[in-house]
Amino acid sequence: MVWGDIRFTDPAQCDKSDPSVRQAIVQEFAGIDPPPDFAVLTGDVVYHGHSLQDWDVFEKQTKPLRDAKIKLFPVLGNHDVDGGAGRPDFFKHFSDLKSYAQLENEAWYSISYGNSVFLMLDSQNDYRVDSPQGTWLRNTLKGVPDDLDYLFIVLHHPVVTHASQEISRVAVCGGRKRVLVAPHGVEENEKKLKLILQDFSQSHPLARLLVFSGHNHNYERYEEERITYIVTGGGGATPYPVKREPTDAYHDSGPTYHYCKISFDDKGLVFDMFKLDAENGAWKQADTFRLPRLSASSDK
Repeated sequence: MVWGDIRFTDPAQCDKSDPSVRQAIVQEFAGIDPPPDFAVLTGDVVYHGHSLQDWDVFEKQTKPLRDAKIKLFPVLGNHDVDGGAGRPDFFKHFSDLKSYAQLENEAWYSISYGNSVFLMLDSQNDYRVDSPQGTWLRNTLKGVPDDLDYLFIVLHHPVVTHASQEISRVAVCGGRKRVLVAPHGVEENEKKLKLILQDFSQSHPLARLLVFSGHNHNYERYEEERITYIVTGGGGATPYPVKREPTDAYHDSGPTYHYCKISFDDKGLVFDMFKLDAENGAWKQADTFRLPRLSASSDK
């Protein structure tokens, strides 16, 4: 499961994050049978990373996930860092990361899952060749086996997005308020990351690459040069408008509160996005695709 931009905070701050959406997603996760092996969060887990009150809301509202034994693996978002104050304690709130001793000093790590690898990046830091994260990323990519089936890149800031760059007003708090929002473009840091990933894709023709990000509070999916880019920022934070193009894989207008589900069958990866109707609480499958394995290692 993958979702992000939840912004756990005081439920009264419904203009920052919709508490009913947050809880609907958590309850949906907790009720899945059998439960998912783990869930990935694309950042902005809380509204203020330095706020003990926000983390208390996170602990209380995610209890159903812990009761269901669902492991949580996050990446840092800008609200989690919150000017730097949120970083030292961020990973301490996730018991499944206790074995990652390096997270005391750095905010990137990897997860192995079958014949797949998840690289969990810190988009608050850069990817320069001489930077700690850049060195780690390049060394890790060099060590990826040629017959890897899937490489997942997870970070907060988007590598590809079509979110509207104009300031606009959106309805929040069940339509009782309207607030100004300003969606984000692609930053220079992520433009450099995109080049690194394209080089990897060209040198590993049998590996499927999927890049998951958040930061823009909606859902987007694109494919460029054999790489699938997914923005999954619909976990409850104030929705952002996206300019949908005819060539986009997903076209729904308006808010898209949602989560993503990844599963595997005998042919390869199956992806589903489930969208919440915030008015009646109903869920529907709003996007789906398959990525068959290209390597001969399908039994791994």
